[in-house]
This record gives sequence, structure tokens and C-alpha cells, in this order.
Amino acid sequence: MRRNAEPRTTREDTAAFFARRADDPDAQAAVFALFRASSDVFSYIELAALRPLGLTHAGFVLLMSLWSMGPLETRELARVLAVSRPAVVSATNTLERAGLVRRLRSADDRRLVTVELTPRGRALVARAQRATHDEERRLAAAFSREELRTLVRLLGRMAAAVRDARPPAITDRKTA
Repeated sequence: MRRNAEPRTTREDTAAFFARRADDPDAQAAVFALFRASSDVFSYIELAALRPLGLTHAGFVLLMSLWSMGPLETRELARVLAVSRPAVVSATNTLERAGLVRRLRSADDRRLVTVELTPRGRALVARAQRATHDEERRLAAAFSREELRTLVRLLGRMAAAVRDARPPAITDRKTA
């Protein structure tokens, strides 16, 4: 294969392929662009800001939640992060091994576990937040202030549409 070979398909080819399979290609294109942009932003920020500090996006989000909200019981962390309790336990295991969080068992009910930041975790999440914000600013520089505000408003409307459209199986899922 040639080193600088042209791609077999272009974006236009891909768009035309999917447009033939959608009743509303504009809706499909908007949601796909949002999904792709979100995925690209998460990947970029994880690689540029978090991995150099030894963090994943999932670990960073858990640390940020504890930093901003204080110690949280595992079920509450799962609810706040909108993930399953096993996902929280897995991320907590990794962060605990790194000395960034600690678990505290309830004296009243040994089944309940609260997760809190260690001093090392508090210092790292502050550095990670700063590094992440630096990258957010770098990416946002592609837009004017007015465009950023419009983007935030439009994304807020999309998030509200997602919340309103969620099937009961997702909305009512158990995180405990």
C-alpha cells in the first residue's frame, strides 16, 4: 500500500451512504457530529492533560467529584457519575492502589463504604484540573465568545432532549 494513498472513501461518500438510510439526514448528521466531537475531545484531553499525570478520564471524573463534593458513599458516586456501582468500585480500586483515594467503612453498616481523597489525591486532582482547563482553553480558542455561548446553549438543549427521550430502562436503572 502506498504511504500517502488517498482514503478509499471521503466524508462526502460516507455522508451520502448514510443519508440514503435515514429519513432525516440532518438529525443523523448533527447527532453523529456531536458524538464524534465529544469522542475526539475526550480522547484529546485524556492524552494531552490526564495521561501525563497517570490518570484516565474515568479516574479524573471520580476524583473531581470527590474534590468538589467531598467524601461520597459508593452508591452516591455511581448516581452522580451516572455509572454502575461496579464501575465505581473498579475505578476506586485503581485510584486507591495509586494512593489517591481511601475507603472508609461505615461503623453503623459495614456494607456501606465512603470514598474520600487522600492528600496526594487532592494535590493531583488540582493539577489535573488545571491541565485539563488549559486544554479546554486551547480547544475553545477556535471559537469566538459568542460562538462558545451559542454552543453551550445548543448542547444544553440536546442534553435536555436526551433526558426527555430516555427510555425507562435507562432513566430508572439501578446504580446500587
